[in-house]
Amino acid sequence: MEWVGLMALGLILCYSSYPAKIKKLETKLKDIERNMKGENSMSKILSKLINSKCKLITREYLAIVSSKEIECTILDVDDEWIKFTFTDKKGITKTKIMRIDSIDRVDLLDN
Repeated sequence: MEWVGLMALGLILCYSSYPAKIKKLETKLKDIERNMKGENSMSKILSKLINSKCKLITREYLAIVSSKEIECTILDVDDEWIKFTFTDKKGITKTKIMRIDSIDRVDLLDN
């Protein structure tokens, strides 16, 4: 009877790593799809907004500004990353780099 318990424990340990493997495969698949499609359409749009004042709305909570929104000026954009500058609550101007995939929406603040 003990061998049944040990076998069940072994199966649980083997299958417990599958969610991490699936997540890794999903990320690789997303990268392959992006490469097959060519340029990321979001990066094309953002590259036209360089030196514009915008509000970036992201999927996840941004610890740098304590919210999901950040008012910033876009400095540079490539296929995967965006470089922007913003002023924090203390009035200090900071420059950050963030993945384009984490951006949900961009609102243009000036003309």
